[in-house]
Amino acid sequence: MINKLIKEISRANLLDISEDEILNNNRIKVFVVENIIDIYNEIARIMADKIKKNNKKGNATSFILPVGPRGQYKRFAEICNMENISCKNLITINMDEYMDNSGNLLSEGNPLSFRGFMRKNLFDRLEVNLRVRPENILFPDPHNTSQIEKTISELGGVDTCFGGVGINGHIAFNEPMDEKLITADEFKSLKTRIVDISRDTILMNSLKYGGNTGLIPKKCITIGMAEVFMSKELRFYLEHNWQSAVLRKAIFEKPTPSFPVTLLKEHKNSSLTVSSNVLKKYI
Repeated sequence: MINKLIKEISRANLLDISEDEILNNNRIKVFVVENIIDIYNEIARIMADKIKKNNKKGNATSFILPVGPRGQYKRFAEICNMENISCKNLITINMDEYMDNSGNLLSEGNPLSFRGFMRKNLFDRLEVNLRVRPENILFPDPHNTSQIEKTISELGGVDTCFGGVGINGHIAFNEPMDEKLITADEFKSLKTRIVDISRDTILMNSLKYGGNTGLIPKKCITIGMAEVFMSKELRFYLEHNWQSAVLRKAIFEKPTPSFPVTLLKEHKNSSLTVSSNVLKKYI
């Protein structure tokens, strides 16, 4: 079933687009690195350098962060510890979190929890004197869905939104919607909310657990495209072979809620960075 899904999305009538057309398109900036490790190292370095620059000016730094890609956080913590970069004035806003069948956030102790992942792989890895203040660590809250938008508005916008892209084009957990039911502009205006996770996403996320879809929660809370677009810069990353068709659709298809990543082209400062394997054609 999973292989069928990948093949269906890969047959996007975009397989004849050349690497040159991708890299030199005039719709969205595309950068290429050699491999997945380079993606992680790049994100970590960009985060560290932005904080260093703002710290020198006495300014706070704000990021919207994903749990996917994942490998950058340990590297970022190592850089901060080695270079003595203080994260006390860093504000982190995570994109999303899983919810249980009762409508509550998964506990941080649950191995699927994004909050638990971030604490283990980033926040607790920083030296104590360099750590992000607890009050500056934000996740979407099902009991206060306006919190993220309010925080970003008070900041005057987020410095950088980092993220990955799902096989169905989702950004955070903004799952595809039928463009007959919602326009692209309406979709871009959606804010933090509780959503049902799509079948496609459940299938793909289950691959980490041997394809056991029963382990994957069916609901989550996510920031909306509205909050994503409140960022001054969007940096999204494609690291997996199966994202080859995602890349092509992101660039060459019209902006549509049926494949949300296509909307990134409408942000004035957005980019896609891909590992070289993603440029290949897969059927």
